[in-house]
Amino acid sequence: MGVIPPEKIDDVRAASDIVDVISGYMTLQSKGRNYFGLCPFHQEKTPSFSVNPEMQIFHCFGCGVGGNVFTFIMKMEGITFPDAVKMLAQTAGILLPEDSEDFSEYRDKEALFYANKMANDFFYKTLLENSEAVEAQKYLENRGISKDYIKEFNIGWAPNSWDGLIKLANKQSVPLSILAKAGLVIEKEQGGFYDRFRGRITFAIQNLTGQIVGFGARRITEDDSPKYINTPETDIYQKRFILYGLHQGRDEIRRNDRVIIVEGYTDVTSLHKYGIPNTVATSGTALTEHQAKILRRYTPNAIILYDSDSAGAKAAIRGADILLENGMEVKICTLPKGMDPDEFARTEGTEAVKETLEKSTPLIDFKLNNLREQGLLGTASQQADAMRDILTSVVKINDHIQRSFLIRDLAEKFHVEESVLWTEIKSLDRKNKVKLSQKSEQKKQTQNTFFDTKRGAAELGLLQTAFLNPEIIPLILTNISKLEFKNTEIHSVFVQIANDLNSNLSFVPQKYLGTIQDPAILSSLSHILSKNVERGQTWQYAKDCIISIKISICDEEINRVRKEMQQSSDKIAELVLEYKNLQEAKKFILSGQTIQEDLHLSETQESDTSA
Repeated sequence: MGVIPPEKIDDVRAASDIVDVISGYMTLQSKGRNYFGLCPFHQEKTPSFSVNPEMQIFHCFGCGVGGNVFTFIMKMEGITFPDAVKMLAQTAGILLPEDSEDFSEYRDKEALFYANKMANDFFYKTLLENSEAVEAQKYLENRGISKDYIKEFNIGWAPNSWDGLIKLANKQSVPLSILAKAGLVIEKEQGGFYDRFRGRITFAIQNLTGQIVGFGARRITEDDSPKYINTPETDIYQKRFILYGLHQGRDEIRRNDRVIIVEGYTDVTSLHKYGIPNTVATSGTALTEHQAKILRRYTPNAIILYDSDSAGAKAAIRGADILLENGMEVKICTLPKGMDPDEFARTEGTEAVKETLEKSTPLIDFKLNNLREQGLLGTASQQADAMRDILTSVVKINDHIQRSFLIRDLAEKFHVEESVLWTEIKSLDRKNKVKLSQKSEQKKQTQNTFFDTKRGAAELGLLQTAFLNPEIIPLILTNISKLEFKNTEIHSVFVQIANDLNSNLSFVPQKYLGTIQDPAILSSLSHILSKNVERGQTWQYAKDCIISIKISICDEEINRVRKEMQQSSDKIAELVLEYKNLQEAKKFILSGQTIQEDLHLSETQESDTSA
């Protein structure tokens, strides 16, 4: 999608009541003027997630995340701002401008989405119409994948040609460099490109809004080539965030309050066909923490349905531990040996699949059975190792009552005192806390943003003051040029506020909040507005912020002149004079004489200012 006009964004924001939107994802309870619920972005037992219907914002006082209705959708669905606007527009029945046919209007990620859509249309059409695709058609037909499912899952056929897609791109004036960035073509060492996917059935990989981000491609001939090849990671396709089939199945996951996790593309399509539409796949990779967090937004219950071989069991256990760590209840479903979910569904049918899923084993029991089958419970030493292995999963369960029941059962099965197991659990808990602390510290060290600088803090502080005290906005705009804001979003908000004031429009905080995308800005504003902060930050604070911004600008210019003085001797006299002038300007700013004071401040505000 191209650039969405600001007035359309405002229409979508006005039509999307934040309480209604968030209530579609979680339970909210009214308390006074706000609504509260358990935060979906971190584990908590006491509700600290607040939704303010008047300001149309949310804020969690536990983890600090906050923002507007667009921010919430972006975080819940793992999508970009334009995609969040598009998603809410569809729900509200608001039509957005159609995508432009002119490729030059697409930028960056939009160009990659366009390239993938073009490729998918080509593969889909080739599958249905090209005589070379007969074998592919037979393959899909034998697996019960009808035209309806071919369309729903965007399945296609990449012709067995080195330049089929390249020729199409040339016809449509799409640069081959864009196809390369999208992972659709590969650059030759001697120059030029060739198609990545050739002679294979293609499965389009979609994000949550349905946009195609990549492809998985399966060979249908028996040769030495890999069974599957996939799009490499690109700017729009990071495997750790994507779950195949989630776009098609998320509503069913919510409805069933359960997700079935498989490994392959055909596993998903088969299970959807045979009445299990709440199925997703990890696209051939191990389950990641990011994927677990995404699934937790839709349901706390998961069944892992992997192949029954030893590799499948190991993958299931690894994935289950990650799900447990992210607050999910996990079971493992074992299929008959030699069968994958696709084959089992096709040969046994819907009822057999459903019955097998109902017999799924809780993770702890599955681990125990798996160790027993491998003969790893024979000696005392083996049993001790097995117990430690199982406890690494138990310690990831946040529900302490559930932990207690599991510890009691394990103590009975292994004939061990419960106190011994609790000692081991406490030791593991301590280790986990140390790891989490180290991770948190590393994260803090790597998150040194613009708002950690003096200038950034001052710009953010000035914006906060404007929202808390809109009556002093004219005074703020009198003393600082909109061009003096370095942060583009804060600059844009003040430009919009200034334009509205010039048009005699009133200050509407919801309107400006709806245009902000930066999570740091939104979190800070949602925090102060959700707490109903009194007017403690008034003109004196705003004045300090303005002076700090102007001093920072001066310092940046002084540093620039210093560098030029070190690098150039030709203009040294000119640079020395500029340096002196900047130092004088800095002193003048520090004196406060550049600030125009409002002589008509009320006595109340004067006292606040002096305080």
